Amino acid sequence: MIALEIIGGTKKEKRLAEDAFWFALKHLMPRKQNLEIEIYIKNLPEHEGNQVMIDKGFHEIELRRGMAAENIITSLFHEMVHVRQSERGEYMDFSLPYLERPFEIEAYKLQESMFEKYKYSYSNQHSSWKHGI
Repeated sequence: MIALEIIGGTKKEKRLAEDAFWFALKHLMPRKQNLEIEIYIKNLPEHEGNQVMIDKGFHEIELRRGMAAENIITSLFHEMVHVRQSERGEYMDFSLPYLERPFEIEAYKLQESMFEKYKYSYSNQHSSWKHGI
């Protein structure tokens, strides 16, 4: 079972986070059947997002409240890459500088490619990808 709970944020932020979550899940882990995600949209002074694996199959994601729509979407995509990495048991070396960490390089690369696919998918459903955002 896939379970998603979104805590905090505005209705718009929650809607964007939910839509981005299902899109990312489909693209990153299409066969995943057991996953529980809690997304907290709250004031984060230093980061746009953060992901923590609580247990196998259970993750918490934090997103900064008040971000632009594009940043909410790309930040969630980025954190969902980390969910996939954690679920696969990939080693995360925190001794390297942030932007030199292989798991961050992958997350930034995939967040951008997913965002391009998201915009394309959304524009096929609406006259503009920004419709309703």
